Amino acid sequence: MRTVKSTRHLVKPSLHFLGLLAAALLAAAAPTPATAQDYDVLIRNGRVLDGTGNDWFRADIAINGDRIVRIARMPGATARRVIDADGMYVSPGFIDLHSHADRAMTSLYLEPRRARSLNSQGLTTVIGAPDGRNIRWPITSEVAALRGQGHAMNFVPMVGHSTVRGYVMGSDYERPATEQEIARMQGLVRQGMEAGAWGLGAGVEYRPARFSEPEEIVALASVVAPYDGFYVAHQRSEAIMPLWQLPSMVDDWPVDGLQGLEETINIARETGIRVVASHHKSRGRSSFGRSAHDTVVVNAARAEGLEVCLDVYPYETFGGGARPMIPRWSLVHDSVDTSGGRDSPVYNTDGIFDNARQLLSRRWSDPASRAVIERDIAWIVDHNGGADRVVVVDYPDRDFVGKTLAGLGAEMDMTYQEVVVHMALNGYPGLLGGARTRGYGMHDMDVVNYYRQDYTATASDAGVSGIEGAPGFASVPGAHPRHFGAFTRKIARYVKELNAISLPFAVRSMTGLPARIIGLADRGLLREGFKADIVIFDYDRIQDRATVLEPALYSEGVDYVMVNGVLTVDAGEFTDALPGEVVLRQGRPIS
Repeated sequence: MRTVKSTRHLVKPSLHFLGLLAAALLAAAAPTPATAQDYDVLIRNGRVLDGTGNDWFRADIAINGDRIVRIARMPGATARRVIDADGMYVSPGFIDLHSHADRAMTSLYLEPRRARSLNSQGLTTVIGAPDGRNIRWPITSEVAALRGQGHAMNFVPMVGHSTVRGYVMGSDYERPATEQEIARMQGLVRQGMEAGAWGLGAGVEYRPARFSEPEEIVALASVVAPYDGFYVAHQRSEAIMPLWQLPSMVDDWPVDGLQGLEETINIARETGIRVVASHHKSRGRSSFGRSAHDTVVVNAARAEGLEVCLDVYPYETFGGGARPMIPRWSLVHDSVDTSGGRDSPVYNTDGIFDNARQLLSRRWSDPASRAVIERDIAWIVDHNGGADRVVVVDYPDRDFVGKTLAGLGAEMDMTYQEVVVHMALNGYPGLLGGARTRGYGMHDMDVVNYYRQDYTATASDAGVSGIEGAPGFASVPGAHPRHFGAFTRKIARYVKELNAISLPFAVRSMTGLPARIIGLADRGLLREGFKADIVIFDYDRIQDRATVLEPALYSEGVDYVMVNGVLTVDAGEFTDALPGEVVLRQGRPIS
């Protein structure tokens, strides 16, 4: 029998070889040392708020291209650009769940697309189809317009309910849709989702959507469910009656704000999708305090297993521009059919307000007509917060400016209704109501109550503004300051001034929570591998400056804003870079 000799002596490793092997294995497992070539940007020494709601921690953040590649203490690392964030907070870029920036984003002009009024607040991502309206249709056309021009922020496309309703029903929309029309709308929603939209946006207090039945909304929302889409809505009502109604035209029980919220919740119940009651509020003096009821209702729905969320903007005043306190019907000829509500298209007809002063004066002199006008004014003023919370912001007699209707009434020995009519008869001839007024129609007790809920995100309800000729031009007296200050105000007022919520909780409401609601997989948190959408702010200095009387003032304290790894605000200065992306939903429907 042949004996086979062992060969172990032929391959006996040396101690030197084993040392080299061990060193190689350890080197492969260890992180690559930072070098000047490793990182494009290095943010050092910041207090990192990662968007989860957890408290800050000290770390450096390394960025290559458009991605965060490392979050750690890296004392020896270098980069092409180093930002020293010592003493400042570093957070994910802010995400706006209700934005009207889409028109500016698709503009042919460069300045609106720079979006300075929003960049200065730390915004890096906005969603489209506000109040259910797309700027372009189909979605592929909207995406092409966005990509063709370049813009400063990321854009999340949505399918607008009003858009598809108008596309199917045309001008014949003042009625419930038929089954066949709903089926056609469902096809358009599906087309939008296939093109990369993230869900369905609606504005069911506005035309044409307000003529829809709740069953129509449920049918369309069910289409986005297989795509893990969500529903976000300006609801059917936010007050004791919808915005388009007045007491003089109500012939049945009006829809109130709580019923509007319950409709949104029922969409979650019927379809299983995430739903958002958008720019949610208890609107009008008669609704002050309704947040207590709203939160009980939402908490019960969430306990039921429904994903119901809110977004809320941080102000006590609503509406984009100054608001007249006079009912429009009182300013037009008797032959005009005004039964279509305050939003009726008849009010957009040229010459409709010719002889308005004479017509109002005649009606005011008639006791029966005067009583109806007084009642409608009372509702409009209540809707805007009450006579002591409606402020005159522009009027030919400058002594009126800055005073409330209640204050003017006391000075002039008039009722506040008489003050409103006086301004309409003696103010600016070409301005509806003769004066610009703004009401504080919500109360901070409600805003705070909503903000303390862990399902409440932040929104602005604002477009890009401060640009001559742009929609919502915000240097006009009475324009809403949210165009320039919403997200900075959330921190300045509700964290710093009122101490109502913590800073990590506020940042989560602007970052991680809205990203989760939308379904964004790589934004909204500071994580390795995530997109480099980052804000660096000075907590001591962060402050909104825009006011009702001076609405076009940039915020302070947001020193750096990065979108996809590119700085749009650098050391407090605008770079006017256009690094925004159209963020499309990926993946096929769930079978």
